[in-house]
Amino acid sequence: MESDTMPLARVHGPGDVRLDDVPVPACGLGEAVVRVAACGVCGSDLSYIAQGGLGGVEPLRQPLAIGHEFAGTVIAVGSGVAGVQPGLRVAVNPDRAYIGGGGPDGAMAPFIRVSGAEIGETLFPLPARLPFAEASLAEPLSVGLHGLRVAKVTAADKVAILGAGPIGLCTLVMLRHLGVTDVAIFDRVDERLDRARALGAGLAVNVSSESLPTALGRFHGSGDRFGAPFVGTDVFVDCAGSTAALAEVLSVAKYRARIAVIALHHKPLPLDLWRMMANEITVSGSIADARAAEFGEAVAMLGQTEQDLSPLISHRFEFTRFHEALATAADAARAAKVVLTFPEAA
Repeated sequence: MESDTMPLARVHGPGDVRLDDVPVPACGLGEAVVRVAACGVCGSDLSYIAQGGLGGVEPLRQPLAIGHEFAGTVIAVGSGVAGVQPGLRVAVNPDRAYIGGGGPDGAMAPFIRVSGAEIGETLFPLPARLPFAEASLAEPLSVGLHGLRVAKVTAADKVAILGAGPIGLCTLVMLRHLGVTDVAIFDRVDERLDRARALGAGLAVNVSSESLPTALGRFHGSGDRFGAPFVGTDVFVDCAGSTAALAEVLSVAKYRARIAVIALHHKPLPLDLWRMMANEITVSGSIADARAAEFGEAVAMLGQTEQDLSPLISHRFEFTRFHEALATAADAARAAKVVLTFPEAA
């Protein structure tokens, strides 16, 4: 390493994110140090910055390190870590140490310490052909996959996705991976919907032009139960975080429909509990924790798929253009997944 310090992106308060000069991490017991090669910008990163913390309720006691969608190369290994050698190319599951989400470490930096370093839990070796930027997609892809597993989605299901942002698009990719072909997706941004079509959506609708119930009625079919209309969709996946959209889904969901909530919601939603009871609707939440199996499946899929996933990554910025990357990621009309890249050698 050329220096004992490095820049690390940390949130100091609402709208206040800085590249702080901090010590380069060293290995302790059960830890590894990874040279970051690529780190995606997540919507939660933008929320942390806007709110000034994880929840925006209490002032930060210390700056919040961000960055949790990343891949790179192991450069040092502490004692107690088995089967890991310097030079190993990996994607990292951030869950165990809350990397970039409340823990002391964040991946928007040239180097990161990975606590609880373990193959198949935190460290996932990369297929030789898989570039680092694409490998960083394993984290958001596993978010989508985990939500689908919780909702017990099968290849035979008719599925609708609310929101064609990065998580909605990643969920679409994983639905295709699971063999689901009957997928509709909804958004208000035409550019996002164009990406969804390129990734295999059977129907991509701008709800400013056509309502969700109307579009799903013609795509998945419709019917009537207890005097109320319903659409033939089996599973709704909420990747939008819109209370109005979710309320609309509840109003047209069929008997035994499932609703998977992956999006972050910042406002409570009054629920029509009679309709949920009468139609035996299941609502499941998914925070994508304890998802090592899904993370590994996403890495394997990235290494094996013949599907063109290039529509997922809209922009790549060198880390020196950090603030430009954040501004781009916040522009829904321009950006899907924005990836920060780093030199692969010191």
